[in-house]
Amino acid sequence: MKTMKTTLMLTAFAAGIAGLAGAPAPSSASTVELKLASFTGPKHAMNRAFFTPWVKKVGEESNGTLQVKMFVGGKLGKGGPRQFKRAVDGVADITFGLQGYTSSQFRRTSLIELPGIANNGVEATRALWAAYEGHLEKEYGEVKLLFMWSVDRPVIMTKNKPIKAISDLEGMKIRTPSQAQAKTLKSLGAVPIAMPITKVYNAMARGLLDGVLTSTTTLTGFKLIEVTKYFTEGLPWGTSPMFLVMNKNSYNGLSAAHKAVIDRTTGPKHSEVGSAVYDKESIDGFNLVRNSKNHELHRFSDAEIRKGTNLLMKAAGDIIAETEAGGIPARTIVKKMKAANPTN
Repeated sequence: MKTMKTTLMLTAFAAGIAGLAGAPAPSSASTVELKLASFTGPKHAMNRAFFTPWVKKVGEESNGTLQVKMFVGGKLGKGGPRQFKRAVDGVADITFGLQGYTSSQFRRTSLIELPGIANNGVEATRALWAAYEGHLEKEYGEVKLLFMWSVDRPVIMTKNKPIKAISDLEGMKIRTPSQAQAKTLKSLGAVPIAMPITKVYNAMARGLLDGVLTSTTTLTGFKLIEVTKYFTEGLPWGTSPMFLVMNKNSYNGLSAAHKAVIDRTTGPKHSEVGSAVYDKESIDGFNLVRNSKNHELHRFSDAEIRKGTNLLMKAAGDIIAETEAGGIPARTIVKKMKAANPTN
């Protein structure tokens, strides 16, 4: 039922983009081309199921006069941590990246990574945009923000040792995508290792990591199914945010008609398309593990979930207090985020 609901949601969002009504399309014979840089490969869910349909829609709505050309696999620069700066500097007109890779730059946005705010990617995306105006927007002043969305909740993946109790994590080297999730992992006794997802496969294969905290969507997209064996779910982890941003000069240099095409095909509601893709891919990932003879999926017992949740929430409180001390109204931001999904 959950799979059907997520699939219907994704279909509805995609149909929403496809059926957008807007201003008349540009009719100029001259064509403008924008470069979109993605550090992930062509088969990655975002390139395949989110960016490609959007690129096609931009071309259609502009009568072919505005084209977005995708450069995937790091062709305009390797690695995810420098993606935001590549947009600021104009290395690419549009870039895809994760705020968590440069957490100190996105301390407001990174609050979505705290436990207990959202149950899935779509809820987390709504929470992000609920806190955008007046708060998160301060972190995107150097660019034109096109999309901001979040992935589904992560799980603990390990290679040699199953995690069945919180105490099993003691001293284990676990990859983390950001500062916030590093602190929550540490609260459970693990040793967090900051690392871009693109380097995790080799680190796991060489034994430099004991495990990784990430979404099941990485099992095929980054081949982690080959270097992991045990999976443990049950804790209310926070989610990792992502962005697609545009160089300001590139946007400001567009005609009014082309700006309108960009504006009406991006923004809060359309960002949910990206998170819906992740939610569906997450379900597929869980099913892949469940149906595999070479992998094991575990869930913490109720007692361990209570223990782990208490530790995570204490860590979240410490992060909020630390962020407040840095002059950021973290409590207000988290309150706005939580209000976006009142049934949680």
